[in-house]
Amino acid sequence: MGEELPLKVTHDVGQTLQRKLEGLADVERAFVHIDYEHEHDIHEEHKPLYVKKPKRTLKDILLFRKPAMEQGIAANAGAQ
Repeated sequence: MGEELPLKVTHDVGQTLQRKLEGLADVERAFVHIDYEHEHDIHEEHKPLYVKKPKRTLKDILLFRKPAMEQGIAANAGAQ
C-alpha cells in the first residue's frame, strides 16, 4: 500500500481482507500483513528472532544420561 496512506485506511483495508478470507469455506484463520514497500527480502523480515534448540525425546534424554550415570556409579564403586 502507499506509504502516504494513513494508518486508519491501511488498517481498515487489512481488516476487510482478513474477514473476506476467513469467510471462505477452507479458511479457518487468516493473518494479513500490510507493508508500504515491496522491495524488501521477506525471508529476512520473517526470520525467527532466535534459533530454537531441537526438542529431545525422553528416550534421547535417558540414553544421553545413561553413560554418565554408569560412570558415576563405577567411580563411586572404585573409590570404596
